[in-house]
Amino acid sequence: MKKGVELELPPEIAAGLDPEQPDLLERRKEWNKPAAPEYALPTEIWREVVERRNRYFEVKAKIEKGEIREINDFITCNLNILQFAQDAVESIDDPVFIRYFYNALLKITILDPTCGSGAFLFAALNILEPLYNACLQRMESYTQEAPKGKYKFFEKVCEQVRAPIHPNLKYFIYKNIILNNLYGVDIMNEAVEIAKLRLFLKLMSCVDPDYNKPNLGLEPLPDIDFNIRCGNTLVGFVTQEELSDALTFTVDGLLKKPELKEKMQVVADAFNQFKHIQLTYGDDAASFHTAKQALEQRLRELNETLNRYLSSRYGVD
Repeated sequence: MKKGVELELPPEIAAGLDPEQPDLLERRKEWNKPAAPEYALPTEIWREVVERRNRYFEVKAKIEKGEIREINDFITCNLNILQFAQDAVESIDDPVFIRYFYNALLKITILDPTCGSGAFLFAALNILEPLYNACLQRMESYTQEAPKGKYKFFEKVCEQVRAPIHPNLKYFIYKNIILNNLYGVDIMNEAVEIAKLRLFLKLMSCVDPDYNKPNLGLEPLPDIDFNIRCGNTLVGFVTQEELSDALTFTVDGLLKKPELKEKMQVVADAFNQFKHIQLTYGDDAASFHTAKQALEQRLRELNETLNRYLSSRYGVD
């Protein structure tokens, strides 16, 4: 919508903007001709350029007045939400906003409960990448322009990005997204393996081998065995309410609930530590294997407990 709107319209086109003028047909005789490329999208005539520009200024005014606030508003106005978010990050001069936006990106979780070979997750990866990139570019500019120590959080993140283990910025971004944001389940183990492979190939596609470095300069691929998993999403507890009901039982006429929240939190913490090591420790194999073994053990114990309650819910002894 923004194509060419910053340019003043040629006099012969601007002459027909006011519909109340006399001789309007004569004033707009140039409007049906192909528009100049600096003003127009492909195949647009001047009449279409004027209409699009008017629509642009109308929507821009709604944004400035705060009338466009929800996803439905964007859909109604036919706006590109991704581009809007990216523009906001690239143009706003507010380091606090950038920090909160980046932290929000890290916490987004996208789950495809029937992921197949990963087409939906692959699309999500391509949507998140420009948002991560815009945030990291802004952090880098803030750290370069300000005295050292003023933006400690930005400096810490930029230090991680520049770590020698990461081949380049795009690889760092893709690895973050795959480990932090993408989750999938499918009943076919072959499909799960293909989904993982597609994500790995996406990572490898942004790296040029360097024969002067160990392992050709390639960073170890992330372990996403806990992100993309084989399973049946039609069996099990769907909501916290279902789980809470299943874990409620009566003893001597009193309602009881086993204390599983703490165990669940321990597993969640172990998973976060496992991801953190992959993103920050690089090739520290000992820390990686220790973290994975701890996570597998805790997850196995929790699953055993939950499966017992699930089987009783289905009437299985």
